[in-house]
Amino acid sequence: MLFHITAQHDHLSCGGVAARKSGQDITDFQRGSGRWMEGNDKVKVIAAYLNQPSHRIFAVLEADAYEDLNSFTNHWKDSGSCDVQLVGDGISARHAAGNWGK
Repeated sequence: MLFHITAQHDHLSCGGVAARKSGQDITDFQRGSGRWMEGNDKVKVIAAYLNQPSHRIFAVLEADAYEDLNSFTNHWKDSGSCDVQLVGDGISARHAAGNWGK
C-alpha cells in the first residue's frame, strides 16, 4: 500500500532549531534526523520532499501494514502533526489499463 504523508512542526518544536541554539553540530543533527528517508525493513520511502522554511515534509511511503507505518511516523507526531493518506499509483493504473499514450 502507498501512503502520502504530510508532517509539520513549528520553530518552537524543531529539533534543528534546538540543536543550533544548543551549539550542537548541525551536520550531526541532520545526519540523524534525516535517517527516516532510508526507510526500514517494513517501510519503504518512495519519495521525500522537504519545505524547510515551513518546517513541512511531504513523503510517499510503501508499507504492507498500517501498524508499521503508524510506528514509523511517531517521531513526527511527537513534535507536530502528521497527516497520513492512503493513495494509489495513478501512472501504474493508467499503464495497466492500456491507456498510456492514448
